[in-house]
Amino acid sequence: MPFIRGSPPPGDWIGVDLNATGSIAVVAHPASGGVVMLGEQPEGAGTPERCSGGKRKALRAARDRESSARGDLNRRIAREIVKMARNLECGIKLEDLTGAGFAGWQKPGAPLLFSRRDGSFFHLQNLLMVRAHDADVVIALVDPALTSRCCSRCGEQGIRRGKRFTCPRCGYTDHADVNAAFNIAAAPGIGRPAIPASSHRQRG
Repeated sequence: MPFIRGSPPPGDWIGVDLNATGSIAVVAHPASGGVVMLGEQPEGAGTPERCSGGKRKALRAARDRESSARGDLNRRIAREIVKMARNLECGIKLEDLTGAGFAGWQKPGAPLLFSRRDGSFFHLQNLLMVRAHDADVVIALVDPALTSRCCSRCGEQGIRRGKRFTCPRCGYTDHADVNAAFNIAAAPGIGRPAIPASSHRQRG
């Protein structure tokens, strides 16, 4: 993978899991063992499927407020992740989530409260790309296959149940998204993302 001037040496990366359970993003730095969870996801059953009369207007207003709040949260998270990378003098690795239909596991018909499907993670990923580019921090994409199912200690496939990951081979156990973030940091890069064409609108 080519590296630009000012980029970190190979192996010095933080891994960022954007499809996290309970948090918006989980960041792991294998060199130090450090882990940071950013942005708590709200709990709830989602919005009602049908409404009528004045409720529709109220629902639209509520959705607009929620979208604005998510945008503000994304901007804070993107700033924090890029700040971490600069302080650690390392690059940022993200899963390549451009595959059609990616939205994470869910029950049929159940909305994701914070998902790529509604643009939330796509917006955050774009913000990260733009802010990292402006700060001369390298971002690389990795193949998302098995990042959440393989053990970050021994590499064998483990067992994920909800938020917990357990490896039957080496006995390692941790929060599933922490394990995934370490795997993302260690995975080989498959390319570097292009800066979004609408980057001037993403800086916010």
